[in-house]
Amino acid sequence: MNTPFWESNSTTELRGTSRSPAVSEKTKREAKAKQDREAKAKHEREAKAKQDREAKAKREREAKAKTKQDREAKAKREREAKAKQEREAKAKREREAKAKTKQDREAKAKREREAKAKQEREAKAKREREAKAKRDDKDRKPRHSGTPRSSATPTPPTPTRSATPSTSAPATSTAPTAEPTRSTSPTSTRSPGDDDGQPRDYDSQADFSSHQMQQGTPETEHWQEPNYSVSLDVSNRDLRFPDGEEFRMWVFDSEESGRGFPGPTLRPKEGEIFHAYVEPSMGPHTIHWHGMEPDPRNDGVGHTSFEIDDHYTYQWQAEPGRAGNPNYGAAGTYFYHCHVNTPLHAQMGLLGPLVVDPVVLADFPVNAGNRRAFADGPEYDIETESLIMPFSIDRRWHDLGHAAGLSGEDVGLNRFEPTHFYITGGLLNSRREREGAVWAPTELPVNVIGNGKAPTLMRVLDGNYLPNKLTFYHPDGSPARIAELISHDGRPFRHSSSQYGVAIPTSMHEDPKAHLFTHMLSMGAAERYDILLHPPVSGIYILRMEWNNWITGVPVGRKELRLVAS
Repeated sequence: MNTPFWESNSTTELRGTSRSPAVSEKTKREAKAKQDREAKAKHEREAKAKQDREAKAKREREAKAKTKQDREAKAKREREAKAKQEREAKAKREREAKAKTKQDREAKAKREREAKAKQEREAKAKREREAKAKRDDKDRKPRHSGTPRSSATPTPPTPTRSATPSTSAPATSTAPTAEPTRSTSPTSTRSPGDDDGQPRDYDSQADFSSHQMQQGTPETEHWQEPNYSVSLDVSNRDLRFPDGEEFRMWVFDSEESGRGFPGPTLRPKEGEIFHAYVEPSMGPHTIHWHGMEPDPRNDGVGHTSFEIDDHYTYQWQAEPGRAGNPNYGAAGTYFYHCHVNTPLHAQMGLLGPLVVDPVVLADFPVNAGNRRAFADGPEYDIETESLIMPFSIDRRWHDLGHAAGLSGEDVGLNRFEPTHFYITGGLLNSRREREGAVWAPTELPVNVIGNGKAPTLMRVLDGNYLPNKLTFYHPDGSPARIAELISHDGRPFRHSSSQYGVAIPTSMHEDPKAHLFTHMLSMGAAERYDILLHPPVSGIYILRMEWNNWITGVPVGRKELRLVAS
């Protein structure tokens, strides 16, 4: 059907008019949305850029502040270090000045004492001259009877002691040699107050002790050529003990022994001149020869003689024994130890065995492979001779310094509370001293009576601070009465039923009741016993060592050692 012209145009116009505004609005909205998105993105980019700039600025400020702090801290450390150096330098100058002042005062006091002593000597000499002149004048005066008195007979000059040191050879199979000559130092002068005309170094032991250096390098006086000599150093190192524990120890060592524990075994003979050259690389130290008692210069007790900073040579001679006489002889078991801050230094390990062998007397010959315990004592087998030293360790003590407690501070040296216990020692004839070694036995051989060998000698030295009890057992736990005591602290047990006559050793007496047999022995610190062992049959015997509390007596430690008898 044909549409009227006007209707067709009208409709077309109306449609065109109604669609055009809608498209325009949509386009506008899309354009606006796009603009909003672009604005938002731009805003976000600007915000992020601003944050980045601020973060960067913050980092730069923090870095700058840190750099400033580092510079200030470094400057502060440098100022503190400089101030510390200045304080230390000032303190050092003050100490040096104080020391110099002290030295000056001491030097002045010494000069004053010497001047005063000189004045007193001169005054005394003047008084003596005046008294002599007065006596001479009196002698020159005529007697009342009118008979002139003859002048006094001149007194012959007093001979001085020999200044040449004598040398004593080691005693042989003849009778014991005499004590070495006590020669006087060539530099000796007569002390004020001497009335016998003899030159002396000091008037008395007190005079000697009051003039000693507390530390230094003293000279060995009255030097004699040694028959037996040893050089000892003092060093420290960590040592591992049989239970695997490791402790810091201070030890005596020689070039042959290395740094081990106990110190090297020293074994001079009666009658020999003994020398021990000591040069402690850490000090000061001394060596005290426990039980020997030489003269004060060589006894090693620092506060009555001197302490060694650099070096010193100890010198002494063990007195030869005489048959049947308990007043002579030094053969036996001893030990040596440092006597500076004694409790601490001995606990730290500064001790070692000292055995003095006897002189051989013509009336007491010795069979091959044997030795006598003392000059007229019983024979024993050299091969199986042993030394046993109980030792215990309080770990706390091993963290202390060399001079701990010497200035009056309480470091707990009155409290010994050990937690580790050891049986040290072993066969003396086969000891091989090695670097870093702790000498300790796992078992010991013992001779059976009647097997053609001499008995076994066991030397026991208590090297710790607790009381010890030794007990000999059979494997079944029953007591084994196999120990014969023959000496204590270097003195033989002798039969003394008579006040007069020969005092023979108990071990050689015909009366079995005089023999000192036991299965148990109690001993304290530094005690020594010499024991002959008499197992009746071959087999295993047990030596049990107990460490007991000083107050309660309750055992605080226990170790056992197998003795293999054959």
